[in-house]
Amino acid sequence: MQMYCFTILNKFNKVQKYISIKQGFYPVFAKIIFIPSQNRLKLFRSKMENEAEKAKQEGSNISNNAEEMNEKKKEKKAKKLAEKEKKLAKKAERENLKNEAQKILEHVCEDINKDNFGYIKVSIIKKNNDKIKLYNLEEVYNALMKVDSLEGTNQKREDTTSNTVVGPELDAEHLLQKDIWVRGRIHDIRSKGSLAFIILRHKLYSMQCILDIKNNDNNKNMMKWVSNLSLECIVDINGKLIKPEIQIDSTNIKYEIHINKIYCISKTVKELPFLLKDANMKETNEEGTIKVNQDNRLNNRCIDLRTYANYSIFYLQSQICTIFKNFLLQNNFIEIHTPKLLGESSEGGANAFQINYFNQKGFLAQSPQLYKQMCINSGFDRVFEISPVFRAENSNTYRHLCEYISLDVEMTYKYDYMENVFFYDSMFKHIFNELTKCKKNELFIKTIKNQYPSEDFQWLNVTPIFTYEEAIKLLIKHDKLNLKEEEILMYDMSTDMEKELGKIVKASHHTDYYIIIHFPSALRPFYTMYKEDDPRISNSYDFFMRGEEILSGSQRINDVNLLLDNIKRFNLDATKLNFYIDSFAYSSYPHSGCGIGLERVLMLFLGLNNIRKTSLFPRDPKRLIP
Repeated sequence: MQMYCFTILNKFNKVQKYISIKQGFYPVFAKIIFIPSQNRLKLFRSKMENEAEKAKQEGSNISNNAEEMNEKKKEKKAKKLAEKEKKLAKKAERENLKNEAQKILEHVCEDINKDNFGYIKVSIIKKNNDKIKLYNLEEVYNALMKVDSLEGTNQKREDTTSNTVVGPELDAEHLLQKDIWVRGRIHDIRSKGSLAFIILRHKLYSMQCILDIKNNDNNKNMMKWVSNLSLECIVDINGKLIKPEIQIDSTNIKYEIHINKIYCISKTVKELPFLLKDANMKETNEEGTIKVNQDNRLNNRCIDLRTYANYSIFYLQSQICTIFKNFLLQNNFIEIHTPKLLGESSEGGANAFQINYFNQKGFLAQSPQLYKQMCINSGFDRVFEISPVFRAENSNTYRHLCEYISLDVEMTYKYDYMENVFFYDSMFKHIFNELTKCKKNELFIKTIKNQYPSEDFQWLNVTPIFTYEEAIKLLIKHDKLNLKEEEILMYDMSTDMEKELGKIVKASHHTDYYIIIHFPSALRPFYTMYKEDDPRISNSYDFFMRGEEILSGSQRINDVNLLLDNIKRFNLDATKLNFYIDSFAYSSYPHSGCGIGLERVLMLFLGLNNIRKTSLFPRDPKRLIP
């Protein structure tokens, strides 16, 4: 048995002596219990004390190192905490600055006598109504036009107690160098140093307004607020009206306002689908130009309608309806309103929208045709209607709509249906003259042509009238058609041939407007009267603009027996038309009528390339919204 002696430190740093007894393969540890000699004991004690001191020193070093490490950790942690606090302080400072900036941007004005900018309720403007008279840009434009033309001296009205203009009917000369209030949409904003330039827009009128923070009444906060206004928001601006030394080319009002106060009465809270300045750009095929495509425009029609050209288009559309209506009223017509929900299709064709009308088959009116004639048979003599009509034609062309506005006329005549043809012709020439001779309309037409360039529409005092046969022979003569004489009355002129004919007539007669009469009977509806000496030819007429049909009409059959014969000839069910046929059984004046497509007339008058441009919210086979 072998025995080894050694010392160890226990967990309490006390020295203990152990022996290792190795017996066989297994070592055994045991605490030594013996009584050594005195010298050996002293030596051992000394050694133990040294070892204990050394262990104590090592323990102390470890403790000191641990404390040192703890101190370093604390210092590092404190440093990190200080950095974090510094960052938080900076963040808080930035947040405060941001909040202050946001407060400036969201500044709400409660009193226009104290604040010169901010968001404001109209009611606050209203409170100051005794001091403030708001103008829109149209009123400013009209007044300044009087200045430029040296007119307006008979409408003088000015506040003698202040510099502020107080009446919408005042002499235009007194607008200049005065503080006025105007309201409009922000079309564009650009900042340059201490200046901000705002283009204000209303309808088709635009005006430049300038904010200069060097002005003592303005400040940097006002500049920040103005620079962050969203496009298309509506603002009220107060400032001095000035005639600039350098002419302004970017607006149609050639004067500017130097801003004293500006308030936003309605924000734009949603991002615009496209910029109005892009949508106002001239339509061109040049590469590199910004274009807003048609679908994007129509999908966001409310924004698209804000363009100068679109406002002008629909102003002129309104003018056409007004001129049309007034002309007819002055000629003893009465306006009627016929139903659009029908039990049978009005034209007897397949192009009618069918609906479920309380478990009955119903149709949307393709035209007011049957009801116009029933009104004539009721003794109304002369009637007209302006109303929507519906055509279920799956035509995705530039000239077709599934819903459009029809201008319908029906009237009696004394001797010959051509009396009415000449009347309709005079009506159209009256519309053309009224559209072009009005000075205000000139501005609208010019605005449209700035965006959609086209040749001016031309017409003659005496309108060219061709028979259908003569029109076809013109096409044959100019090598546009190859038909034999006997094939002419069997030929249905296509849209392309109509355009070719328009070019021929323009070249030979110098007009975009003409009439074709006597179409083949087979090409006209069942209620159309035919020539007595040649039933193959109908007493019908179409009017054309720039080679496209805009009016279709005819003498109507007013004899009940002839009407029944024609209904059979067209293979129609007379029982479904009894309500209409019966109106002729009690006698009927000789009469004729026509239907006119409003959108097509306007499109062709302006030389536009798509009928959707003249339809407020167009409906075609692919579009049912907005």
